[in-house]
Amino acid sequence: MHDNLAAEIRFSIIPEWITYADISDKAIRLYSVLARYADNQTHQAFPSRDTLAGHMHCSAKSVDRATEELIQIGAITKRQRHNSSLVYTLRVSQGGGHQSPGGSPPVSRGVDKDVEITRTTELEPNNYSDAKKNATSIPDNYTPSASIQDTFESKYGSVLSYEETVEAFTDFHLAKGSRFKDWDAAFRTWCRNALNFQKPKTVIHKQEMKPAANIPEPRGWVKDFHKLGDHWACNPGEFGCK
Repeated sequence: MHDNLAAEIRFSIIPEWITYADISDKAIRLYSVLARYADNQTHQAFPSRDTLAGHMHCSAKSVDRATEELIQIGAITKRQRHNSSLVYTLRVSQGGGHQSPGGSPPVSRGVDKDVEITRTTELEPNNYSDAKKNATSIPDNYTPSASIQDTFESKYGSVLSYEETVEAFTDFHLAKGSRFKDWDAAFRTWCRNALNFQKPKTVIHKQEMKPAANIPEPRGWVKDFHKLGDHWACNPGEFGCK
């Protein structure tokens, strides 16, 4: 007989409205621990305060304070049982409703006597928004902010024309259908790259050559746009692009 070893991944799902609520990190962690103890049908959990404190690496008083925070926002309810132990009931939907905090049976016995721990078996749903969800097309008649206009002359005025630079920037991204979250940041990147393109090239004779220092990255301008979420010039696999 060979013993079969199986790796089990356990997790707790925290509703997004609780994650973004104005509560402490300990309160969010307490909800996560309670979710691991909660029954899938009743959504109730009754671990001891000492057990919760041990899992959260804090004092029992900190558990009490975190409990009150969750009660205040309606994330849990708490009641005393006849044997003096506490029963916590989890809520998932904001404003009430004992929906399951994630997972499904089987249910296994916990360390505490008469405590059932739900071992979730479902993967966490994809609640993450698209990274470019808030990106927009370039606004009609785009004009850089006043702060950019104020500094343009001192930084680029000796080499670049402000009107021509704005026009070239606008025409390029209109034609390409670019989308950015911050168009002023994109314009600043455009100006830096345009300035590099305008710098005169110096011919150095062999006998005058010295070790190069601080040579700009050949495709640094592509990397700058990549960081802004614009990947039109990235090669497959470059900077992590697919």
